[in-house]
Amino acid sequence: MRVEVDLLGQFRVSVDGRAASAAAWRRTSSVTLVKLLALARRQRLHREQVMDALWPDLEPEAAAANLRKAVHFTRRALGAHEIIALDGEIVALAPDAEIAIDAALFEV
Repeated sequence: MRVEVDLLGQFRVSVDGRAASAAAWRRTSSVTLVKLLALARRQRLHREQVMDALWPDLEPEAAAANLRKAVHFTRRALGAHEIIALDGEIVALAPDAEIAIDAALFEV
């Protein structure tokens, strides 16, 4: 699987050449989750880091429920279950895929 993430300009994610439409992104939290993971080192973060970044004012149980929903809606938008991996305490963006992120071209 090849995943391309465009963060510069208009946000866009494509899986194997098929871009998700704007209408497919039903929740802002799904978009934010993909952006957060795309910018993270090796496209992975500890689940508590994700919850703290996306829902800093929520109790851990509520933030965990929101994370599960964001993962579900991201997978649905992109039509690929493996696009977001929850492996123990780690949340990863397409861990087994070839991934290209436009913003990474500008890293020094």
